[in-house]
Amino acid sequence: MSKQEPMRKSAIIIMLLIILGLGITGFFLQSESINQSFFDSEGRYDSSILDDMGVIYSNRSDIIEFNEGYSESDNCPWGAIHNGIDFLFFNDSAVKAAAPGIVTKIDLVDWGPGGAHRYVISVDIRFNASVTVNYGFEPWTNSTLEQAQQVAMFNFEVGTWVAKGEIIAKFLKAGEWAHIHFGVYQGNSARDPTLYMSTSSFNELLGMINDFRPGWLISYP
Repeated sequence: MSKQEPMRKSAIIIMLLIILGLGITGFFLQSESINQSFFDSEGRYDSSILDDMGVIYSNRSDIIEFNEGYSESDNCPWGAIHNGIDFLFFNDSAVKAAAPGIVTKIDLVDWGPGGAHRYVISVDIRFNASVTVNYGFEPWTNSTLEQAQQVAMFNFEVGTWVAKGEIIAKFLKAGEWAHIHFGVYQGNSARDPTLYMSTSSFNELLGMINDFRPGWLISYP
């Protein structure tokens, strides 16, 4: 047997171990149920289930208008599918965290030229391994300077832990229809936010909506 043969066998064994390791890693990354065991709130809160989510405004007087809630069809007052709840804040209003979690993403989004508003900021706050709360800050602007101004009004960065009810930002109203598009995602799927809300917060939000739109519901699944 040549001296090179044991080396070849060792190389093959190492390669097989690498392939096996990559396969196991891929499985773990793709399995939400397994990923759940990897999420650690480090004792800050119980991350097993989100069932007491709050509202994102401090006072109803911070809200200008209400036009769209969550809907899975066009059978709703606003006549279109909408995967979140829109909050039309007055300028410089406080924005609260609806749930505790860690900021995992701050994306500066460019929707391209020609629209009424081009630049938005998408913020993900992860509650646990499978549930993420998304805050879409839409200042209604075609200015990158105003987009940057909104980011400067954030009280967080990626990696920041936030508590439910904490003031996480002030809102920049740069244009007429500026708002926060608020959504909850289970994995990659948008879900009805009311499924995660506390009873008191549900009633508060419904009351706010009915101040502007009597008879409307929060969501139309």
